[in-house]
Amino acid sequence: MSSESSDFFELKVISPTRLLTEGRVTELQVPGLDGYLGIWPGHRPLNACLGPGEIIFKTIDNREERVTIKGGVIKVEPAKILIMADLEEK
Repeated sequence: MSSESSDFFELKVISPTRLLTEGRVTELQVPGLDGYLGIWPGHRPLNACLGPGEIIFKTIDNREERVTIKGGVIKVEPAKILIMADLEEK
């Protein structure tokens, strides 16, 4: 854990065509290529590829939300996370 941790981080999830969600989040789970990754505020920097599954996160008001993706990439910084996601075509 980083010494600059707080109780939340800023999360932004985007697809090639639109912003899917953004907000303050207290925890995050993402589908990595080898299983789910858990990320909490103050996590060390990380860049990783994502596989198919659900992005699961808790907002600062304790609501659990989910976004289904077919893959993508994640960039983790101590106070913010950016996910660039591929979605299933409808």
